[in-house]
Parts: sequence; C-alpha cells; structure tokens
Amino acid sequence: MNRVPRILWTVATARRRGPVAPGEVAVLPLRVLPNDIDFAWHMNNGVYFTMADLGRIDLAIRSGWGLAQVRRRVAPVVMQETMTFRSSLQPLQAYELHTVIAGWDRVSVFFEQRFVADGQVSAQTLVRMRFLQRGKGVDTDRLWPMLGMTPPPSHVPEWAKGWGDGTRLPSPREDAPAGPPPFWG
Repeated sequence: MNRVPRILWTVATARRRGPVAPGEVAVLPLRVLPNDIDFAWHMNNGVYFTMADLGRIDLAIRSGWGLAQVRRRVAPVVMQETMTFRSSLQPLQAYELHTVIAGWDRVSVFFEQRFVADGQVSAQTLVRMRFLQRGKGVDTDRLWPMLGMTPPPSHVPEWAKGWGDGTRLPSPREDAPAGPPPFWG
C-alpha cells in the first residue's frame, strides 16, 4: 500500500483545494491506483478505509484545526467505523472523497464520508473518533475551544447515537482476554 506518498501528497496539496469551514464538505479528488485493487479487479474494501483517513486529514488541514491539533498535541483515534458499499470503483477510475463532520456527542466526533464517482455515491462510511491529549480522552466541550473552532450543528444519525452500546470493548486499562467464540456474547 502506498500510504506515505498519498499522505504527503494530501498534506502538500490541501491548501490548493481551498479552505473549508466547519460543517462544510471537503472534496478530495482521487484515483484508483493499481495497488488499490484486489483479485476481484476492483478497489479493495480495506483501501476504502485508508482513503477515508486521507479525507479526514484533508478536512483537518483545510479547516485550520489540524494545525491546532498539532500545537495542542491532540491526536484523533478511531473508535468505530462502518462502511456501506453500493458499487465498485474500477482500476484507474477517478473519484472524489467527500468528508464532513456529521456531529458529535460528549466524547466523540462523527465524520460522514462518501466515495463519489461520476456524480454517484459508490460507498459511504461513518467514522466515530475520540481525541486524546497525553493519552487521555478530551471531551468535546473542551475539544472545540482547544481547536479554536465553533462546532457546526450536530446531525449524528439516530442509529449511531447508541452505536457503541452493543459493540463496546473493555477499556485498554482493563483486562480483555481472548476466549472461544462466539465473540459477541
């Protein structure tokens, strides 16, 4: 996978795409590269999540709060993500990645991202992220002032409001031994 060159390209070209205000959609033009495809001859499902990372990096830089994250030493980490696929992206196909802050709750920020080819949504993801400072979570009531931004209105989908309840894992500070299946019980 060519993550590092793509990250560097995204960072180097972000300002050229123009500023994005909180609540606005950041559009990142991309193309399916040969090393993005799998044996079914379309973009691999894991690559979608990697490209989604690029979209959030692009949004952070273009909105200005990425620099504030670095200055305040606030690091975003993914808590949960889900992807729904509608149609495949083919080798060398151009597409756009649309990224927006969908909303937040007390501890996390939700990002909605869409992979758009020829004006049609190919896949969509919702990503729930927590921001950490010195290894500890920063609640959103402290996060927004730290990043120097007024948050956009929160439009977290109703189904995502209790998202973590059924899939929550123990805290990293707690024991979580691997046991026999079923794992979701």
